[in-house]
Amino acid sequence: MADGSDDDILREVVATFGDPGVDWQLGREDASLLDNVDLVVTSPAVPDHHPLLQEARRRGLPTTQECELFLAAYPGKVIGVTGTNGKSSTATLLHRALVRAGADALLGGNIGHSLLADHARWRSDQVAVLELSSFQLERLSTARSLHGAVFTRLGSDHLDRHNTLERYHAAKGRLAAAARAFVIHAADDQVAAQFATSAPQRGRYSLTTPKPCSAGLAGGFIQVRPDAGAAQNLVHRDALRLLGDFQLENVMASSLAAAWLEASLDDVGVAMATAKPLEFRLQHLTTIAGVHIYDNGVSTEVASTRLALQALADRGQRLHWLGGGKSKDGDYAQVAQAVAAHAATAHIFGAAAEPFTAAMGNKIPTTSNHRLAAALVAALQNAAPGDALLFSPAFASFDQYPNFRARGEEFHRLLRERRATDAARG
Repeated sequence: MADGSDDDILREVVATFGDPGVDWQLGREDASLLDNVDLVVTSPAVPDHHPLLQEARRRGLPTTQECELFLAAYPGKVIGVTGTNGKSSTATLLHRALVRAGADALLGGNIGHSLLADHARWRSDQVAVLELSSFQLERLSTARSLHGAVFTRLGSDHLDRHNTLERYHAAKGRLAAAARAFVIHAADDQVAAQFATSAPQRGRYSLTTPKPCSAGLAGGFIQVRPDAGAAQNLVHRDALRLLGDFQLENVMASSLAAAWLEASLDDVGVAMATAKPLEFRLQHLTTIAGVHIYDNGVSTEVASTRLALQALADRGQRLHWLGGGKSKDGDYAQVAQAVAAHAATAHIFGAAAEPFTAAMGNKIPTTSNHRLAAALVAALQNAAPGDALLFSPAFASFDQYPNFRARGEEFHRLLRERRATDAARG
């Protein structure tokens, strides 16, 4: 096992979880690492142009990835879930619905859990819900076969890796090509609608009355119509603990997939009504001095932030935005426009602070800050009781943090410290 990093965090992980039978090579990426190697298993984060990966190919060494190893060996049905935003939520909702309906189901992949670790639990009559990123999908073998593919809406992301939007979408499309039973996507997603597939069933979801083989919304109820028969009420939108129309679509996509996997719709409805938002996915965290604070820390691009802003704006609260980080594409004007459309004030931190502030101009009052802590203080100072504060960064975390989770965890820590300080003051 090799990693070019040799920092204290990685060494602590190796010391805590490392298998004593594994040779860990930290802080080096020289070609001699490939000596006496029969197979190279790469992290999805490693780009094709990485020197060690190129050297492996020059030597004729076979290369693969963790999800390929799983797909090659797993005996049950696999449902792949991908999209630009909402992948983890949709995969979790589908898994939750299957389990509620009594099915034996696993959940893993890009969501943060390797299903290879569940080898002892594998069964031929089991369903594995596998979240897949564009990084994983661009290397997915065309010979791979999955039972079904579920797509959340496809937008733009990771152009720093894929270089063009067409290549990003092409990577996502490999999942549809691998599906053998069904493909599900948003009814008006023209990109996903063009994906080639041999699957006989193509399902769609929208916020309108459902047609056959679709899920939709009618009279406030989420409805599923898995065939040509009548649509069935699943759950009223007001009964959900999930916020925003984008979460309604996640519920629809996962519910239709569960129905096609023969889950009882009564069980699916209960699973959806009781589902909580995943951590860092538009969840209400706390209230400080009467200000309702929401965390959408998973956002690393503008589309996710735009959806979160719209969801809270629909609730009628005066809204303050807190975000920042490193731009993936240099388009600060697009983020400024999205924020200004819904927020009363904006509070930016990190590498994006100066160019974002310039792009915002005088649209809405904006504070520019170096660190998240200072931006949070500024946001709370501008908010009044009854207002909402949304943490939805809209930029990548890599200017100051190793990943979005570390950034989100600091936000949580800062809130805990603020609550403790307020409590001490009485």
